[in-house]
Amino acid sequence: MALTPKRWNADVAVAVIATVVMMALSFAAAPGSTYRFSFLFLAPIIWLAYAARKRLHLRPVHLALIASALVLHNLGVFGWYRREFWTLQFDTYVHFYFGVVGGFIVRAGLEGAYGLRTWRLWVAVILGILGMGAIHELIEWASTMILGPERGMLKTLADDPYDTQKDLMNNFLGTVLSLLCSWLLKCVRQSTRSEPHARPASSSAR
Repeated sequence: MALTPKRWNADVAVAVIATVVMMALSFAAAPGSTYRFSFLFLAPIIWLAYAARKRLHLRPVHLALIASALVLHNLGVFGWYRREFWTLQFDTYVHFYFGVVGGFIVRAGLEGAYGLRTWRLWVAVILGILGMGAIHELIEWASTMILGPERGMLKTLADDPYDTQKDLMNNFLGTVLSLLCSWLLKCVRQSTRSEPHARPASSSAR
């Protein structure tokens, strides 16, 4: 997949803007907030995606999706992980959106690099996202074991015994939505390409 100067500039612009935004958000964090230096861990992710964009068959829109998911997560600097929006916890939206974004990214990589199609692609994408979600949950648990319940990522003081299961379910639902959207877009493109060009009516014999 060749990179034109215009395409290269778009990829760099997405990564740079996302990094600057996450760094700027860190200044809004309250003293002692666990999100104050989160950009040190989040910014490298967008640059890793940028470095692997050709291998993963990523377009600028994919990098923009990754950047938006990381920025959404970084809004934790405002204490939003302790708030609810429209009766749902902020964490619910984050995990759902991560599933949506991850679904698009993993699908692009598996379809482009390995040629997976139909139900095999769906199964591979869903299992891949759930696997990454499980790794994230283990990292949350490890951070709490090391830093304690107040500073760790897994808030055991929230008194929600099903937090991990809810996170994985939201990852799953977001992934299924992304696969459905990708399938619908593909159907629309195929139907557009297959539509016969209108031909002028043949003149009647005189």
